[in-house]
Amino acid sequence: MSQKGIKIPVHWTRTLISDIVHYATKVPLCTIEKQINIEAVQIAKSTTLKRIGWTSVFTKAMGLASVEFNELRQSWMPFPFAHLYQHPFPIASVAINRIIENKEAVIFGMIQKPEEKPLTEITDSLHYFKDSSIDSVSLLKRMRRTSKFPWPIRAIIWNYGLYLSGYCKAKNFGTFSVSSVSQLNSNTIQLLTPLTSALNYGPISNNGDCIIRLTFDHRVMDGLTVAKILSYIEQTINSSIREEVENQDNSKVA
Repeated sequence: MSQKGIKIPVHWTRTLISDIVHYATKVPLCTIEKQINIEAVQIAKSTTLKRIGWTSVFTKAMGLASVEFNELRQSWMPFPFAHLYQHPFPIASVAINRIIENKEAVIFGMIQKPEEKPLTEITDSLHYFKDSSIDSVSLLKRMRRTSKFPWPIRAIIWNYGLYLSGYCKAKNFGTFSVSSVSQLNSNTIQLLTPLTSALNYGPISNNGDCIIRLTFDHRVMDGLTVAKILSYIEQTINSSIREEVENQDNSKVA
């Protein structure tokens, strides 16, 4: 007699990812990659007293790029007629791996105006989202509460947040996202996002080589713009962000 499998209840963090994927598949996404070299920052990071994560570096670089390129703060809105909404400032939605109820999970931490924040403050904010209890972080509590609703109610919330108000979309979901699995020497090839853009970076070699990928909504921007953004990110990391890393022990911020 053959054995039968078991039914496993879906944890709310998997429901959250399921909803993200559901709405991401409705976006005409493209991805462009670029190999960059950030050896100078890698060396500077190794000599600082306080550890600065690469996610903080790329989050700030995307924030700075969002000021230079308005498209990164825009989103395609279909209601009541097709138009672009442009938010006045960047909001980063950063994917964070953490343990929730004894399960590995991915949640998202929101950082407003990352381009204006010191790298150390961005790093501390990401640690806050990673280490704090769910009940102590209003954003995470809202994610948990929403993900536990039945699908019809979740659909109303997601449709309102993503399609009816550009301001609401930016406030609740961010203007861009950043994620990586480079800590395990891996890279994400095909990324899904309901936002206009999502930056993903791969492992950084000993000589500072790294592949970065920007997944984007083709309705909002074209490939040439994205190529310029990727070049700008490399330039920014190797200039102003490198200077901040080098001087951060002296409390100087780029």
